[in-house]
Amino acid sequence: MKQLFPLHASIMINNFSDIILDYEITLLKLNENSVLCSYDHYLLEINADSLQIKSLSSERLHLTVEKLNFFNITRKDRT
Repeated sequence: MKQLFPLHASIMINNFSDIILDYEITLLKLNENSVLCSYDHYLLEINADSLQIKSLSSERLHLTVEKLNFFNITRKDRT
């Protein structure tokens, strides 16, 4: 069966305070002001003065941040 819409990772940012990651996410490191996760073919690192998880599931992560300091996306090496 053919998918009506392609399944792919997406990142939504609203006013630099709400960050929503849709797709399969693996949390690698988490504390009160930073998160590092594996996301599709990328590593995503977020650092803020304050970071809170609004919702978390195997396919979605919704973060609320105050004073976003650092947002880095790095492509994983293909092996």
